[in-house]
Amino acid sequence: MTDAGLETGVLEVEQRGPVRWLRLARPHRRNALTVDLVRQLGDAVLAAGADPAVRAIALTGAPPVFCAGGDLTDLGAVAERGALAVSDVVYGQFHRLVRALAEVPVPVVAAVNGPALGAGLDLAMACDLRVAADTAVFASSWISVGLVPGMGGAHLLTAAVGSTRASELVLLGRQVDAAQALDWGLVNEVVDGGRLAARVDEIGAALAGLSAPAVSRSKASLRRAIADGLAAELATLGAVQGSLLTSDEFRTATARFRR
Repeated sequence: MTDAGLETGVLEVEQRGPVRWLRLARPHRRNALTVDLVRQLGDAVLAAGADPAVRAIALTGAPPVFCAGGDLTDLGAVAERGALAVSDVVYGQFHRLVRALAEVPVPVVAAVNGPALGAGLDLAMACDLRVAADTAVFASSWISVGLVPGMGGAHLLTAAVGSTRASELVLLGRQVDAAQALDWGLVNEVVDGGRLAARVDEIGAALAGLSAPAVSRSKASLRRAIADGLAAELATLGAVQGSLLTSDEFRTATARFRR
């Protein structure tokens, strides 16, 4: 950690042709999301959207995991400051990231190269397209630590796979593999893990060959279909997650993650 409290080297940024790659780089923590990493990722998304050389954003994780969720040690430290502090973090950083992914004018492709769990699944669902390696697995594991999908996952899953399957994922924490995720409509495509990056670059190149205004406005049209409900969900989640993260149930469920 630096004197400013920021963990460095946790987000890698690479420009590959028209695609701006953003890679979560905390493999020692299974690319779990800290408040600082979420802040950096939100900044990087907004910066990419303002760069005319960027025609698509690819979001992935350092192998072998996409994102194992929120860093419970980091979130637990925030929770010690009380429910209001948690709500401020949820609104200020995690929800800022969700809004940035929705509002950035270029499509965002989740290159899911491994497990996408909890907040990692929410993060993938907040992207416009999802391409998964055949080894990827997905689970809305929030409930196992006494929380709700804090980045709008319940809403986004329902929009993507329907209420019946979303209920199974959110309430039971069911894990599905890449083939099942494709069958359910959780992802757009499944490819061999060795071809994942190349396939996402191909999608970026295809998008770059289209009219930039048309792509941007088409994305905006798609997003409007879920925007009102998602905004209301995010507004509610700040307070709900604040109470849950400061509960005895959360502290008990996450005791094993504490250093």
